[in-house]
Amino acid sequence: MYLTLLQNIKQLFHYLLGGFFDASDAENSLKKYLIYTTSVVLFLVFFFLGFMSIPYADYTLSVVFLGSALFFLINFLYLKITDDDSYAATIIIYTLMMLTGYLVYSGGYKNSGHLWIYILPPIALFIHGLKKGLIDLGIFLLVISIMLFYMQGYYLDTQYAQTYKTGMISSFVLVTLVTALYTYSREKSTRKMKKVHSDLEFFLKRDPLTGLYNRRGYNESMNGITDKHGVMLMCDIDYFKNINDTHGHEAGDYVIQEVANCIRNTLRKDDIAIRWGGEEFLIFLSDININNGYLVAEKLRESVERMTIYYKDVALQVTVSMGISPINDNAPLEEAIRHADNAMYVSKRSGRNKTSKYKVNLI
Repeated sequence: MYLTLLQNIKQLFHYLLGGFFDASDAENSLKKYLIYTTSVVLFLVFFFLGFMSIPYADYTLSVVFLGSALFFLINFLYLKITDDDSYAATIIIYTLMMLTGYLVYSGGYKNSGHLWIYILPPIALFIHGLKKGLIDLGIFLLVISIMLFYMQGYYLDTQYAQTYKTGMISSFVLVTLVTALYTYSREKSTRKMKKVHSDLEFFLKRDPLTGLYNRRGYNESMNGITDKHGVMLMCDIDYFKNINDTHGHEAGDYVIQEVANCIRNTLRKDDIAIRWGGEEFLIFLSDININNGYLVAEKLRESVERMTIYYKDVALQVTVSMGISPINDNAPLEEAIRHADNAMYVSKRSGRNKTSKYKVNLI
């Protein structure tokens, strides 16, 4: 029986604290986890304190503690159901601010209530972030400073010595500054890590020479497209070996870069260009039929033909051969690529600097 009870409790905690982690967004998941656990801990602590206050006949304090505990419980359940962490974070912080403000005002149990204000800086800064958290803490500091020092505590329901008030404010400011410094360092480190991750993702998906997608980037981009209707275009630089043999491989790389720039400037926002390998490029023209795709291919071919590429004071003229094939329900992706490649070789065999449409009896 006890084993079953423990298993049920374990399953309950797994349900309550599980199901929010997303590996693709670890920072946001960590924030949600912090809100979850903070809500649970605050609920348990203030629920316990609320009941502990009843034997001492401090019913007002008991109601305040139990009411705050109820807010934290509702907040936890709200976040679990809606996944709205921004609203849940606001509830935690402002409920805690009102509760600790009341404890400063009333003194709490034996004038020890003000000690709870020191949990506010880490919670506010960790959950709301540096800027918003400091604004929250600044407002709270202003309110309790007025309560403590205006007309010798006119707005207080208890008494504090002057040195005690000064020490309370000074300690709160010190805890806030230390926590803010840590939060600043953590946020700066997080931003740096995000940039490193973003740069790494970019270089993993991009061809380092041209900046176009490599095959990995192509696979991820195409997998993200639900409606793969359009035209596949295979493009190859004509007589590229002659450029390498005559002017060197650096000149060949420069030519590839310039052709890639021409491709990039010709395509629309939703089209995808890939350096397929060597001097070959694969282009996906989205949401377009074969006839309009042919017009785009011809525009690109003519742009390359008109382009003069200057490499170390040497003027180079290049052309490209292209093949296009529709991609639709009858011609899936891999088949469309193979058909475009076959059509490109037809352009090569028929004189180069041409665009050929794929036909069933083309080869």
